[in-house]
Formats: sequence, structure tokens, C-alpha cells
Amino acid sequence: MTLDELFNAHRSQLGENDLYIWNYITAHRRECAALSIEALGRRCNVSRTTILRFAHKLGLHGFSELKVLLRMEDKQQHALPDYIEQTCAVYTDMIADIRAKDCTALFRRIDEAENLYVFSSGMLQDAVARELCRAFLSCGKWFYTIHAGTEADVLLHNVTERDLVIILSVSGESPQVLQLARALRVRSIPAVSITRRRDNTLAQLCPMRLYVGTVEMEMNALGTQYQSTTSFFILVELLFLKYMAYRNGGDHETGRPDRAELP
Repeated sequence: MTLDELFNAHRSQLGENDLYIWNYITAHRRECAALSIEALGRRCNVSRTTILRFAHKLGLHGFSELKVLLRMEDKQQHALPDYIEQTCAVYTDMIADIRAKDCTALFRRIDEAENLYVFSSGMLQDAVARELCRAFLSCGKWFYTIHAGTEADVLLHNVTERDLVIILSVSGESPQVLQLARALRVRSIPAVSITRRRDNTLAQLCPMRLYVGTVEMEMNALGTQYQSTTSFFILVELLFLKYMAYRNGGDHETGRPDRAELP
């Protein structure tokens, strides 16, 4: 897992000092990769023990492992911009991650849910949502597609703890997306985030989270800004195939999807 993924997973366990340390590290990643634990403590005005405790809260064995992750990420970010190689490497890593990921808890939620929803708030997310619906419909799982605005309001008036909501977002920071995620969390509604592999608020709000790998192309290289997004579609297809393997692995009470129209 990357540092951003670890932060998203353990955000609720971090205190004020931990967040201050995290903010300093994220703003000075390359510099912190070369600092000793004592030097970083002085930069953050905290003790050596506090830095070590911060690393442990992220699920790391110690400060040295934190530095290793920083160095690996710095090496990847400062490599020459061979975008073909970078994109292929990102897709390869993401495929390996999702292939190895234990999705049993998510698949059980899908099988047990009375209603399944997928929320999207942009052109890319809408396309991914349609592909997710198409794939899972072939095995009898019906996802309602929900868009930002009045549809999200209708969703909040009808969704219950017995349902499941998948939220698609590239950055995980869209105000409409976060508003929905916070409302679902208050109501204890099961939610799954699908975002790029970065520190983001949406992933921190959802009890279940999936990540995709993306490559951001520099404007001076292409004359425009571009971010690879094919990984969202790869994730959906692999998720569906893993679900089918899960279904074929034994008897599961899947029930019948509730296709009642929302008021």
C-alpha cells in the first residue's frame, strides 16, 4: 500500500499531532525521505517517540519503513516522463492489487443488499457506472444509477442500512460526492468508494474502499492536461470477474434484486 492509502485507512486513529506530521510530510515528501527521525521531529516540533508512534498508527513497523515508502514514491514521481511505460506500469500494478485483494466482505454485501446503487457525478464516472451496471446485470444484480443533484436527494430519502452504495470519484474531493458520503455515514449506510490511489476525503469516509492507478500527464509535455482513466474500467471488469468466481466457489444466498422505482 502507498502512504496515501495507509493514511486513508487509518485516518480515524490519528490525533492532532499526527495530522500535523502528515501535513508536513506530504508537503515535503522528497526532503523527508532523507531526514532522520530526530530531524523530522524538530521540523514538526514533536518528539522522536511521537514520530515513531505516528508510523505505527499508519500500520508501519517503524520510521525506516516510512522512509522507504517515501523514497520509492519519489523515485517513481521523478523518473523521466515516459508516459507509455508509466501508464503500463500503473495498470500492471493495479491489476496485481485487485487480483490479490480479498473482496469477500464486499461481495457478501452485494449479495445481501436489498437495493444496489452506484453514484456518479461526472462524464467519466457516468461511463464507468454504466459499465458496472452492464457487467453485473448479466448475473442478475441490478444497480440503480444515481447522479448528483435531485437524484441524490431522492436516494437519501429511500436508502436504508440494508442497501449498498458505490461512489465513483476520481479525486475523492468533489463537494457533491463528499456531501453524499457524509450523509450516508451519519445514517450508517454501507458505502464503497472507488477513487484514484491518493490521500482523499471520500476514501476516509467510506468503510470499504477500492483504488485505481492513474498517471497525470504534464501540460508542457502534451500542450494540455490529461489524466489516464482506463484503470476505472479495468477495475470494474476485474471486480465483476472476481465476483463471478466468488459466486461459483460455493452456494450463496443472493436473493432477488428489488427493482421498485424510486419515488
